[in-house]
Amino acid sequence: MYILNLAAGKFNPLDMSRQTPAYVLNVDTSYYTKTTPEAIETSMLTWGQNPDRCTTIRHLNKDVFEFMERIAWRFDRVALYRFLEHIPFTQVEYFIYLVSTVTNPGAEIDIIVPDYKILAEMILIEDGIFEGDSAINLMAHNIKLTTELLNEPSCPHASIWTQKRMKYFWELEGRFKVKSQRSGFLFDGRDIYLRSIVERV
Repeated sequence: MYILNLAAGKFNPLDMSRQTPAYVLNVDTSYYTKTTPEAIETSMLTWGQNPDRCTTIRHLNKDVFEFMERIAWRFDRVALYRFLEHIPFTQVEYFIYLVSTVTNPGAEIDIIVPDYKILAEMILIEDGIFEGDSAINLMAHNIKLTTELLNEPSCPHASIWTQKRMKYFWELEGRFKVKSQRSGFLFDGRDIYLRSIVERV
């Protein structure tokens, strides 16, 4: 199984124990590695031909758009954790198209994004936090809410995601089908995420 982990940072794909052996390619511009895409493709081919293969993890310092535009390989699974919300809404459909070009039929896309429905509800109930002895709770509430809504100016959130939006955009052109969604998903210490499993058709 070939797994593509886009904008991976330091997170490995979840549920990897179920997918062994696997070739995991983490793509992110934050890595030090000087590995080239050509070397990665050769490595993937060699791994696939080895009958005694075991799980292999590689890192590639590359922009995810440029990578998907040029790679000829197709993957069986794509992990997309806390990145889709950084895609400008004007590029979301193109990004989804690119994911379709690097996945095999039946491939699963594992997506984790801030659930804007949960964030909206946090705003609507926050009046009580500004009253009484809730100053400490206010700071924690504000940090979580502001981070997940806006993030840092150097890396802003640029698209909004809810269960209905996820289904609409990923199924819009008939390349994918949403298999499952879980709101309130706990990831990296916060339970405000939406996890969606989307299948390439």
